Amino acid sequence: MADPAVGMILAAIDTDVDNLEAWNRWYDLEHLAPNIALSGVITGRRYVAPPGLHTERVCAEADPAWGDGRAVFLTWYATAVDPREAIGAMAALRDELEAEGRMDGAGKRVVRTGDALRLTSAWSDPHRRLVADELIHVEHLGLRLVLDRAERDAAGGPHVVASFRFESVFHPSLRAELQFLIEPASTTLNMVRRAEPVRDSIVLDAGFDVIHGLRYPFIAEIETSSLPRSIDA
Repeated sequence: MADPAVGMILAAIDTDVDNLEAWNRWYDLEHLAPNIALSGVITGRRYVAPPGLHTERVCAEADPAWGDGRAVFLTWYATAVDPREAIGAMAALRDELEAEGRMDGAGKRVVRTGDALRLTSAWSDPHRRLVADELIHVEHLGLRLVLDRAERDAAGGPHVVASFRFESVFHPSLRAELQFLIEPASTTLNMVRRAEPVRDSIVLDAGFDVIHGLRYPFIAEIETSSLPRSIDA
């Protein structure tokens, strides 16, 4: 079996609205693969928050990373090594790709925030016959990301097939929880929230839908929405 996941790299990203098609195709065809191919990286997934999920997002409105319609896209990479080691390898790879001109097709984009996270606990739907090392590979259609400062274990509930709890390497008091949803977050996020006890010390509670490679039905919705049209807005 492959090495188990012990960490995660998380990146919240934006691009200009008129660059959505080109940037997403570049990411799927030229950017995701080199990162996943790195030694110590197990897998990676991409997500999008369409306009409706920004309406449901819980965070400070002026948060420089997550507020005011920012962080439309999210990527994570699961690591089999200390996430600090993996993020260092990704930074070195980025420099190599830049030097080779392999980042030129990305257009205007910005990483709003990123983090390296250590896995502290995991939860799986008791009705599914899965073991811990398999959970990171479970198929899902939506993602709930919660950032908080609480000491707790990963938890789940209705519509959640797996959940993971992490601690930040760069921000020692910050915790992250990722819940894999069996339906798009667009349709299930509020039901998942209502089914669990009240959380304390929330920094962010956000939903994202899975991006299926080379299929971008969300572009038309973003183009006609009130989300920022430029990363400079």
